[in-house]
Amino acid sequence: MTETPFEFALHGSLTLHLRGDAVSPCLAELHQSGVTLRHVRVRGRTARCTVSLRSFDTVYSVCRKYGVRFHIEARHGAPFWGRRLWQRKLFAVGAVAFVCVIYFMSSVIWRVDISGPEDEEGITQLRAAAVDSGVYVGQLKSRLPEPAVLADKILKEATDFVWVGVTTTGSVTTIQAVPKIAGTKTVNETPHNIIATRPAVIRTVAATRGRVLVKPNQYVRPGQVIISGILSDGEKPVPASGKVLAEVWYTSQVSVPLQVNSQGLTGERVSRDYLYIGPLRLRVWGWKEPHFQAYYERDQGTSWRIGDFLLPVQWQHVNLFEATPSAEQKSIADAKQTALQAAINDVRTQAGGDCKVLGQSVLHERVQHGTLYETVLTRVEQDIGAPAAIPYNVQPKSQGQASTAGT
Repeated sequence: MTETPFEFALHGSLTLHLRGDAVSPCLAELHQSGVTLRHVRVRGRTARCTVSLRSFDTVYSVCRKYGVRFHIEARHGAPFWGRRLWQRKLFAVGAVAFVCVIYFMSSVIWRVDISGPEDEEGITQLRAAAVDSGVYVGQLKSRLPEPAVLADKILKEATDFVWVGVTTTGSVTTIQAVPKIAGTKTVNETPHNIIATRPAVIRTVAATRGRVLVKPNQYVRPGQVIISGILSDGEKPVPASGKVLAEVWYTSQVSVPLQVNSQGLTGERVSRDYLYIGPLRLRVWGWKEPHFQAYYERDQGTSWRIGDFLLPVQWQHVNLFEATPSAEQKSIADAKQTALQAAINDVRTQAGGDCKVLGQSVLHERVQHGTLYETVLTRVEQDIGAPAAIPYNVQPKSQGQASTAGT
């Protein structure tokens, strides 16, 4: 009966080297006897073939009948593999343990990512809700409920969100959430004035409540009352409100190097993998040493945990990219444009809010030691109003007198 290659592997097979004057008749009778012969090669008085281990007794009898000698060149199949593994018990146990560890590690949540909240408080609330719902590092994926059910549980715990979605990819669970829109802030109903916070020239004043005490193109000083919460004699003071747009001046000291040194990547790289066992670092892959004169290193490591316990065994992948230094020479005109833009960025930082650039003037300029130095005056339009308490002894004044109040 013909045996398939699978049966050869399952029951075992032998590669035989035959010698004798009757090699060809011997092979012919083996074939007629139902012995499956594979990979048969005959060269004169010698031959080579592969037979099943279950047919060995028949092969032995026929070869003895024809006076053909043979010896076993190779042994194949599961019976011989099992014997080799039994002789290497520690290796077999280690291989099985490795497979079990890999399977266990792939069945556990190793990282929980949260996206959506913009503040740390929202992230903390979502993470606590996820832990209460059973989503945490070290949890078995098989114990997690359906994503829709899990999202409902987290949403009930995280009351500051209107929608939560949960997805699990590999060993990483991602929680996406949409926070609720914050309600309208409570309006300050305590009577107060609107005063200037910076020295400026008034452009427009749009008062929604209170009495305006200044005019366009009027110079004001910090602390000067712009919109008064005192309307007139005998009337109760009100909380003044409105928008005060004024022209404000800022001076910025800017320096721009005319030569910029940088490093570019050529695309060549060398990769390495390390196994961390406690403080011990073992390189397990990537033995090629870089020939780069300069390189940029980027590493990516794991943070395997079981619950709150950080495992002492971690993995790190490191890429070493070849870097080539280069120098770029910048013209004076380009450096001036860069300086003006740097001054605008500096002003936006100082203004601390929305502002509109009205113009820029260079007060001083010099080039020294390959660097352009400029003193830039920037004129911007911004809201300079801020609430301030009404002094208890202040009495209502006329329009002309009140225009200088608070100076």
